[in-house]
Amino acid sequence: MSLFSSSPKKKRPEGLERNVKSSSNVSMSLRNIGRMGQSMSSMLPKNKEEKPVGEGDIDHTPLPTINISTKVWEAAQENLLSDIQEVRRAMDLFLDSRIPEAEKILEPKRYSTLYHSLGHSFVLFLKSMMTFQKVDIEAAIEALKETIQLADALRKKNSGWLGNITSWVKGISVTDVWEMSRLHRHAELVYAESYLLKALLCIVHDESFVSFLREGLHVRASYNTYKTLQKFLIHVREQALEGKDVSDCGIDDHFTSGVSFGVGLFNIMISLLPSSVMKVVEFIGFTSDRAYGMEILEAVGGWEEYAGLPLSELPPDQEPNEGLRRQFCDMTLMMYHIILSKLIPLSDVNEDLSDRVLAYSLKLYPNGVFFLFFSGRQLGARGQLTQAKKQYQKAIDTQKDWKQLQHMCYWELGLINLLQQDWQGSLDCYTTLQNESNWSKAVYTYLQAISLFLQSTNDNTKSDKEKEQLSKEAGEMMQKVTNAKQKIAGKSIPLEKFVARKARKFIAQNNSLLFPDLEALNAFSAFNFMSMDLLHNNLERTSREIYRLTHETTHDEVLNYYDDLCLSHYMRSMVLRLLIEQVGEDTSETTIAEWRKLHKESIDSVMDHANKVQLDHYIYYFTRYEDARMMIIDQHYDKAKTIIQSIIKSSDRGQFNVGAGPHAKNKYSLENTILFKCHNCLTEIQSLKNEDLVEEDEEDGSDHFSSAENSFVSKK
Repeated sequence: MSLFSSSPKKKRPEGLERNVKSSSNVSMSLRNIGRMGQSMSSMLPKNKEEKPVGEGDIDHTPLPTINISTKVWEAAQENLLSDIQEVRRAMDLFLDSRIPEAEKILEPKRYSTLYHSLGHSFVLFLKSMMTFQKVDIEAAIEALKETIQLADALRKKNSGWLGNITSWVKGISVTDVWEMSRLHRHAELVYAESYLLKALLCIVHDESFVSFLREGLHVRASYNTYKTLQKFLIHVREQALEGKDVSDCGIDDHFTSGVSFGVGLFNIMISLLPSSVMKVVEFIGFTSDRAYGMEILEAVGGWEEYAGLPLSELPPDQEPNEGLRRQFCDMTLMMYHIILSKLIPLSDVNEDLSDRVLAYSLKLYPNGVFFLFFSGRQLGARGQLTQAKKQYQKAIDTQKDWKQLQHMCYWELGLINLLQQDWQGSLDCYTTLQNESNWSKAVYTYLQAISLFLQSTNDNTKSDKEKEQLSKEAGEMMQKVTNAKQKIAGKSIPLEKFVARKARKFIAQNNSLLFPDLEALNAFSAFNFMSMDLLHNNLERTSREIYRLTHETTHDEVLNYYDDLCLSHYMRSMVLRLLIEQVGEDTSETTIAEWRKLHKESIDSVMDHANKVQLDHYIYYFTRYEDARMMIIDQHYDKAKTIIQSIIKSSDRGQFNVGAGPHAKNKYSLENTILFKCHNCLTEIQSLKNEDLVEEDEEDGSDHFSSAENSFVSKK
């Protein structure tokens, strides 16, 4: 299947009905409202001589939050759109991996213009999120503070102390937005956007509870600002629908794309939260509608106009007045449909849309590391691992300025090498990450160790002496895993706790683990990327181990015998389900029936022996989830829902009583991972049930019409 091949389009689950829909009436979408009136060229300053970036700018010191002179404010208002156009050019360079050129545009004016400051801060924000180095996080926070300070200075101030207090308590109103100038509105937007980015970084950087509460309030204030700005845009659209002239409202594509980006992102992110957390956030004023969030993000790029067209049909190249945040709206869509959809169950995945957006983005930014990464991920998810590796390697070769962008690709290459059982290839990738990346030294060390271990046990080209040396090196690395753990926001990282437990088990079992590569792929949600040949290979591999454990040895002869037995059955059950999901026309009914039989045997075996598991108690819960996934395939939705709810309830109540050993009643490994999948699986089940009901109603209506027609004909 090629990148542009067509695939069946899945229905999006019914969202909340809206009084105003942004994409149902293309001619009146917010995208079009933003383009009403004058063109960008006519709004730019006339007869203004070009000057080198940075020449004659305001002094390069942070502006205070008050006392901006009228002259400075008027200059900012006059130059706003030309400044945005320049920053847009910098963002285009950044997205095409020409980072030094982008920074050269942003850096000189970072203290003097609203959008140069925001662009500079955003680049530092991305860098800090990729490095997780303290110095980078602090630099990004400082830059965002400067942007907030500048945006606050340019916002519209209420007259009198009473107005200021009201604004502080309630935030801005739609009436307030109507009374603002173009610069005032952009300042409000940038103020909300910057506070949101700063809050995310501060929560990571400052582990105190006070910081968490303070930044939580900033997030809520940012959310309320976005909502108010959205209401203003909807009001403008309503007036346009009534035939009124809205060209004097001072709205542009950059503003509408910014509001849509924030509102869409909030709707999607909140909708993904577990129901228990959702109740809390709704109580404090947050709401969400995932379908609506997706709709307004799609409308920013005008993608609704291409629904149903051949995938080769792409929009024309963007114009200079294209919304500044348009590409980031598109990247959010790709994150959802390409990345997130492979991590958790989602029922509204639109592969046609993601393919089209990705193709358009690669056309604009052929060297863009983000888009090459998305392409590699899309190909990998379809089992086209060789092609995926080429895209990741191209991204690595293209991006030389930020090592962190290369690290994303090295991580994916490492997972593909594990999938393909290329142990030396995976070792090379994780060694590079261990030496250059600060994301998780514990995880990198563990993955290096299992790559060495698997080489020592599976590489027949190595001599016995070489295998012994590899095994020794693996043992030495495993000793370092636990001490390499770190904390974020005062909490240990679940994946690091998982690899630390596996490392301790490796040492306790005399430097040995069963299927450490498959466990890692499962933990990092890459198991589903196996192509058919790899699935067949791992079916044989797991079945062979099950036979050995059940026919050639006993539980007295193997340490943690039932852990290994249950792990083998769990891994085999996943392989079998994926084979059944990807079954081709050349697969016989007999083979499929045999796979189903083996799948049930594996599920039942784990259920029968789970109480004897000493260490890997997570296997029981993950196997129950696997059982539910198979029931969804068979359309036994109510049974699947019951299983999923029982997994969630056991965690909500803290009832962990499955397994043996001293830790059987404790929280199990990767609990957050499976709960995240479970909560979104419930949404998927409800959506699938609704679709089936719609199809049944349509069939019943068709049958009824047919019967009535036959009756009429017989009477005639």
